[in-house]
Amino acid sequence: MLMVLEKIRSFLRELLLFIKGFNQAILEQSVEALQAEYVELENAFLTMLFGPLVGVKTIPVFLSLELLEAVKEEVSILESRGFRGEDVLGDLMSSLGGEW
Repeated sequence: MLMVLEKIRSFLRELLLFIKGFNQAILEQSVEALQAEYVELENAFLTMLFGPLVGVKTIPVFLSLELLEAVKEEVSILESRGFRGEDVLGDLMSSLGGEW
């Protein structure tokens, strides 16, 4: 009788671990899906925002200029890349840090 109870406990413990692992896998897949959706929404926002500045009519220009405040960092990166041009060696050195 004692062996049967021990086997049932062991089975229930393994079942609980399986359910916890299954729950963790679902959570991780949900987070991955949300991160992918975030990237897609960010790309759509940036397309809407920068579209009128390069000639693609998506939203009115004045609204695009008002929303530029939300993407200050991207604009500064865009500006620095435009200033440097196609300086691949400079990009490599700047990614290493420091002033060379």
